[in-house]
Amino acid sequence: MKIRFWGVRGSIPTPPADDVIREKLRRALLRASPADISSEESIDRFIDSLPYSIRGTYGGNTTCLEVRTADDDLFIIDCGTGIRHLSTELMKGEFGRGQGVASILLTHTHWDHIQGIPFFVPFFVKGNRFHIYSPFSDIKKRVEYQQVFTHFPVNLDSMLATKEFFVIEKEAPFHLNGITILNKRMRHPGGAFGYRLEEDGRSFIFTSDCEFNIDEIDQIDSYRDFFWNADVVVFDTQYTFEEAIDKIDWGHSSASIAIDIALRFNVKRLLLFHHEPTYSDEKLESVLSNARTYLGMNARGRALLDIEIAREGVVIEL
Repeated sequence: MKIRFWGVRGSIPTPPADDVIREKLRRALLRASPADISSEESIDRFIDSLPYSIRGTYGGNTTCLEVRTADDDLFIIDCGTGIRHLSTELMKGEFGRGQGVASILLTHTHWDHIQGIPFFVPFFVKGNRFHIYSPFSDIKKRVEYQQVFTHFPVNLDSMLATKEFFVIEKEAPFHLNGITILNKRMRHPGGAFGYRLEEDGRSFIFTSDCEFNIDEIDQIDSYRDFFWNADVVVFDTQYTFEEAIDKIDWGHSSASIAIDIALRFNVKRLLLFHHEPTYSDEKLESVLSNARTYLGMNARGRALLDIEIAREGVVIEL
């Protein structure tokens, strides 16, 4: 499998404002010496040497991931604003010719996970085919409601691609295009589901919008089959541990909880995800640093688990 992140932010899109860009430029210039800007080549080397929080951004689009199988079948997980950038890429190929086929897995229908659908250009192209899966029995009605005329001028039926909705059995595996997919109910206001995708002995788990508070931790072994021995887990870490304590029942978790679960269930690689919209790139770097410090307190964990933070554009291959 090949996984690409198109949207990593939680709750609401966060495009960088002028003052954010200005501060990045200021911090970069403060680090520069005359030799760093003496030629185009030295400028490029200098930029590459900067911390990522200065030279780039982790991203401001809401949740959307692209998964490609070994046979190049396309799965899309959630349809936040990141799907608009995915659509631009897809339109360069068979989806631009009305010959594209893809499967969409929806975790739930809070706006930050579906708000990109009205701007997903391949949906407007006749001939494209999309199969949309969810454990929610009313998933078609939910998606259609976002585009009633009072909310958006183009309804779902006016988007000419073929769109078929399938209700999948809760917490039961099903097979699709050589992939085994298992969904797992997550604690979140209104409900949400995580997905485990398995192909050729490799496993990828996406579990955004989940809250593992004390009640959920008490029954953590019920998640064993879902998480066990996963190669990559993308996990909701919107809050710090302190914030998560103050925001009980808000539906999100912290990096420390994610690490504890990953170590308990023999996860190999953990990506922190669903970033808090108020967090700057510098704050996100500190979240990652603190997570690695927490992991470092566990000697066994240091050897077994790799921790990263999700950012738009990153590709992971299994």
